[in-house]
Amino acid sequence: MTDKKIAIPEFDPQTAVYSPTESANFALETIEKIRTNSTRGVRLGIPQLDNYFAAMLPGQLCAIIAQTSNYKSGFMHFWERMIAAQLVAEGRLDEAIIHVSVEEPVEEQMYHLLASDIGTDAGRLARGDVQDWSKLQAAAVRVGQIPIWRIGDAICRPDDAQELYLSNMARSILELCSGNVTGIPVKPAAIFFDYLQAFPYDPEHRKLGEEKRRLQVREDLYRLRVAAAKFNCPVIVAVQAKQHLEGATGDLRMPGIYDGEESSSIAQRADRVICLWMPARTHPVGSWINQNGVNFTVQENMLMIKIAKQRGGLPAGQTFECRIDFARNNISTLTKKA
Repeated sequence: MTDKKIAIPEFDPQTAVYSPTESANFALETIEKIRTNSTRGVRLGIPQLDNYFAAMLPGQLCAIIAQTSNYKSGFMHFWERMIAAQLVAEGRLDEAIIHVSVEEPVEEQMYHLLASDIGTDAGRLARGDVQDWSKLQAAAVRVGQIPIWRIGDAICRPDDAQELYLSNMARSILELCSGNVTGIPVKPAAIFFDYLQAFPYDPEHRKLGEEKRRLQVREDLYRLRVAAAKFNCPVIVAVQAKQHLEGATGDLRMPGIYDGEESSSIAQRADRVICLWMPARTHPVGSWINQNGVNFTVQENMLMIKIAKQRGGLPAGQTFECRIDFARNNISTLTKKA
């Protein structure tokens, strides 16, 4: 990686050519790694979805598409916590999750974990509403042991705030993984980015001209694919959906894979696409939705999760009706929808 950037490498035509024998042998090698678990993936941590959404493997890119206030960040925080539990259960104590955010300060990200630990709402902590300070302090000790490293800004260190565009994100990840931060290298089990369209313009990468915002999103997405390969882990990125959803019909407001704002390459480049929709954000609570064989009563904590894309011959297109426990930031599955 040149100059510690997630850069698009210069093209060498020979590296893109694979013989029939080489292709077959590489396929066998990859299947064997999956079969023996020497290539260790990460699961979603929702039992019914885990039977459908295969574990993500190193080098894969997943996009989480949702409109504003439809639980993108909450879903990512939940998934990170499930991966952390998986690492402990599987004895993968040399690995950690990395969370990169240009949306939430580090402190606000931690409200979710602290609230989950003591069974309160993160919003109450954000308002300073604490019933038992010693209980919260004990939770902070436990939460401090969860292997999630965070890259971003902190309210408590305002003088350290910098413009965190993708090249700078890469530098921070490389410093962490190399051991320069703590003296011990960190092996990423997964890297999360929140969120794609909020990434600042990267002045180091290339001059993109008049269409620089749309082209920046496309270039950043490709560079995230490169990052998944370079860091040898899955990369998960939150994606803002358009205000006008082309993939939604009638009362069903689930985004489609081409509803990512700014660029259709989001659907094309990602190995996996998960779409989220909270019906209570688009319809009154208690209203009845009945369309195309899908029928339900809108509830405040209802979350629809659609596995919209999976490469590699895996099934896709299924939607799962879930419930959110906001106090614990837990997601449970109720039923599958058409």
